[in-house]
Amino acid sequence: MPPRLSVIIPSRNGLDTLPRAVGSALAVPVADLEVIVVDDGSTDGTGAWLAEQHARDNRVIGLRRDSDHGVSAARNAGISAARAPVLAFLDADDMWHPEPYARRLAWHEANPATALSFANYRTLLPDGTLQDRYMAYCPRFQRFVGTRTGILPLGAESFSLLAGENPVCTSSVMASRDAVRAAGSFDVTLRQAEDWDLWIRLAKTGGAAASTEIELLHADRPGSLSHKVAERVAFMRQVVLRHRPDAWRRAPGAAMAAGCLLAQAEAELAMRQGRNATAFMRLAAAMAWQPSVQHLRDALRAGLVVAGLKAPLPLSHGHSGQT
Repeated sequence: MPPRLSVIIPSRNGLDTLPRAVGSALAVPVADLEVIVVDDGSTDGTGAWLAEQHARDNRVIGLRRDSDHGVSAARNAGISAARAPVLAFLDADDMWHPEPYARRLAWHEANPATALSFANYRTLLPDGTLQDRYMAYCPRFQRFVGTRTGILPLGAESFSLLAGENPVCTSSVMASRDAVRAAGSFDVTLRQAEDWDLWIRLAKTGGAAASTEIELLHADRPGSLSHKVAERVAFMRQVVLRHRPDAWRRAPGAAMAAGCLLAQAEAELAMRQGRNATAFMRLAAAMAWQPSVQHLRDALRAGLVVAGLKAPLPLSHGHSGQT
């Protein structure tokens, strides 16, 4: 019999945190699961450690790749090898709270037409503090959830909510294996925002759901891809432009929200590079895409910086293309 759940963990030289991630997946109270660790050319002893773990618990399966092909290719290798009808993604430096995952797996099995679900989480910052990040920077998603709790099907709003914003942390995702494969899995040409791109494609087909329960501790590391701002903005732009025609046709509000998100990210990059006039123009564009009091304040402050009447803007902590 195939397992009920395939957990896919890409790892490159992550042996300092990988045991914790694998342990949290094995602690999910579901006997018939498999944990596929894709060792993407590690040189830190990951391969030997995985062999030891497999000898102790054959639910741990190591897939060795001889060189670094990137996280998307690594996840795709795990998707190809997965035997369960439901997939779950977990990064090597993140950690699950096991019990909620068993409940969400049962929910997926009762709702097989759902392409993906994702969950609430907390972020462990580099200074050791915890920060709630589930709906931060996602006002449309906040409005949809409101005060409701539990596993909430996004239904007809799936594409609109996920094309306009990305409230999804990859390590919180469960997904239909067949839907992921039919959608073409992760796009290996995208070094960032590849997860957001896949969630949008899945939302076009089978719909999505969101759990309000905190199910994950997500590590935010300064050296991670999400901190390479110029690269993040470039690939985010590709994703926004790729899905904009569908968004204008199916959910114009999503197209406008995504345009605002991109403009904010471009403003952040300009601020980091000291290009204050460009930051002002991009914040003005964000205001045009999604008029709000906060966007107006941001644009006005940027204009005062350009005029020399204010100190440079503080860097934003915007969120785009979760990983």
